[in-house]
Amino acid sequence: MAVGILRLELRLMSPHSLKEKRAIINPLKNYLRKKKNVSVAEIDYHDIWQSAVLEVAMAGNHRAKLKSNLDSIQQIIENRFPVEVSSESIEIV
Repeated sequence: MAVGILRLELRLMSPHSLKEKRAIINPLKNYLRKKKNVSVAEIDYHDIWQSAVLEVAMAGNHRAKLKSNLDSIQQIIENRFPVEVSSESIEIV
């Protein structure tokens, strides 16, 4: 059994307040939880309205499959939500 952790530093272009930031981040987290069956949390930049750091965790039997799934999650986030990924890292434990 392996666990994959995807850490994404996001830059949000449109928000002008924390309320507008939450209107982007909360649906993003809910989408990932429901559609991709992963654990996700905002772990940093809570009070900065144009930045967020998310960590996504996924468990599985095959390391290569975990890496592939986490890579696809990054692509989904960039294509589906108004955010830019400024940095990312994947760790398989």
